[in-house]
Amino acid sequence: MSAASPGKPLAEHGRLAASLALCALALLAPWMGWRYGGYYVGGWAPPALASAALLLVLAAAGALGRMRSPWSAAAAALLTGYAAWTFLSLLWSPDRGEAWQGAGLTLLYLLAFWAALSLLSSGASRRWALAACALGTGAVAALTLPRLAPEAEELFVNGRLLGTAGYSNAEAAFLLLPFWAALCLAGSPRVNPLLRCLALAAAALCSQLAVLTQSRGAAMALAASLPVFFLLSGRRMRGALALLPVAAALILNFPQLNGVYLAGEGAALEEALRRAVPQVWLAALACGLYGLGWALLDARWRPPARAARAAGAATLAALLLLAAAGGAAFYAREGSPVRWVQQKAEAFQNGDRSGQEQSRYLSASGSGRLVMWRVAWEDFARHPVLGVGTHNYEATYYRLRGERAGYVRQPHSLPLEALAERGVVGGALLAGFLGVCFAAGLRRFGGLNAEGRTQLAAACAAAAYWLAHSGLEWFWQFPAITLPAMLCLAALAAPWSRGEGEGGAGGRTERSLRLAGAGLAALMLATALPLYAADRYAQQSAAAENPWMALQRLETARRLNPVSAELPLREAELLERVGDWPGATGAYAEAIRLSPEHYAPYAAMAGFYERHGDAQNALELYRRALELNPLEPALRGKVRRLEEASPSSPARG
Repeated sequence: MSAASPGKPLAEHGRLAASLALCALALLAPWMGWRYGGYYVGGWAPPALASAALLLVLAAAGALGRMRSPWSAAAAALLTGYAAWTFLSLLWSPDRGEAWQGAGLTLLYLLAFWAALSLLSSGASRRWALAACALGTGAVAALTLPRLAPEAEELFVNGRLLGTAGYSNAEAAFLLLPFWAALCLAGSPRVNPLLRCLALAAAALCSQLAVLTQSRGAAMALAASLPVFFLLSGRRMRGALALLPVAAALILNFPQLNGVYLAGEGAALEEALRRAVPQVWLAALACGLYGLGWALLDARWRPPARAARAAGAATLAALLLLAAAGGAAFYAREGSPVRWVQQKAEAFQNGDRSGQEQSRYLSASGSGRLVMWRVAWEDFARHPVLGVGTHNYEATYYRLRGERAGYVRQPHSLPLEALAERGVVGGALLAGFLGVCFAAGLRRFGGLNAEGRTQLAAACAAAAYWLAHSGLEWFWQFPAITLPAMLCLAALAAPWSRGEGEGGAGGRTERSLRLAGAGLAALMLATALPLYAADRYAQQSAAAENPWMALQRLETARRLNPVSAELPLREAELLERVGDWPGATGAYAEAIRLSPEHYAPYAAMAGFYERHGDAQNALELYRRALELNPLEPALRGKVRRLEEASPSSPARG
């Protein structure tokens, strides 16, 4: 054995360890997907702490110094700047409790991005990461499917699947974001046949469950990401062959799946699910067997290159003919496409729900999004540099909405959320980060082989799906959706070969990266640990039957999270319950101090005064709440009633 031989096994072991770590990072998303998408602190804090531990290990091992590509460095710097600006926004956010949680989420994405860049730069397999995302999500879908009929009341609202994410559009995005990764694996001749079988079955299972959400944004985002995948893929013919059975299964099962939505609620919904669920299982099984048979055929026979090119050309021609036929059928039914788009735009603006009686996919109602977007833009116009503060949009929405709408916490658009809450500085940093990641991936397109181009296409299409759907939703608050998107963006920005960018990092730079990584991990510990511990104590308080024990747990939670406005509101309710009215008054006042721009704590304290006969203080607080939420009919009614009962009070609002 030559003297250089021992280095090769060591390098192979290093790449294996890096690949396994990247898979573990990717599997955090399905874990959170099972827990309301990671929306609550209890769902995202443990993965955040795990990410911090991984980054500490990478910093100690010197792996962060391998991020030598200038594109990687630029992307990491821009996202770090965005996270830093998010933390700075605590200084001007009226509700610092909400801003703290938003900063913690942003830091989680930053740590995941840094860790993924480091692991990929160390030789981690992109294919393994794609497999972890696709199969992990498929496993969650497989565990969800048997629960649909027995737990229909919990998992569905108005015939739409809420799923494990607890929100229909988030459930659809969680299921569909790894869709192109699954097709990439299913069509690759380098992938194990069993893995190809499972990937295609997962794609079929997830896509059909996504139909049950009736998410129009998901359908549009998937359509937008389709040309990205096929334009960039190095194996378009194989991609089409992988897509074919999944699309056929969707077409065949759509009437049954759409019938679940039309069934509505109750016994009719359960009966529709009992009919649909076996069809979904059969479709997934058929697609899996298709993938297995294809893989076994691949292992024994490959068509000649000329035949493959001819088949690819025939497939492209068939797709073009199919598109032309579809366009002709559309024109015959709907008339001019321009006129159709104008009608849909008017329906979106006016909230027209026509067509919804046949399928929600036929409705173009904006569901109040224009109001949300207008308020976000007004926030940005009023605070163009700093924004209103991270996660502080909700209070301004109730004050500025201008027309009645439902309960809203986010602008339902990532670009507008960044501008409204973090100003032009935050918006520019986020846009720059996304632009660098996509540009880094696209510039490497010509230098990759067919397998590399297909993996790049899958990562780019998944990131494009996330970006398109996030333009209509609030997925930054769902780590089960945004974390895998960050891993895909890291796959675009990271070097695709060991030689790329080497020599760009010296010893001093490597030491700086180690310190920065350790500092980010420490910051995550300081951010997530108190939030997680406070959340645990608050849950114990809510579960306690003894009010004094509940108060004790809640006081501990408040010490751990002293900027939360929600915790003193809970404490005030408990203090009122045990008869400590002065203590309750102080807790309500503290909630108002911590969230001075939101109407809810004023209304809660007003209700306390009203229950205990202090009509004057109740009236003043109700008036202040009405100023912050002028379209709330319940507040108007309470103010009017108290004013009529106190003729001496001057009428307002």
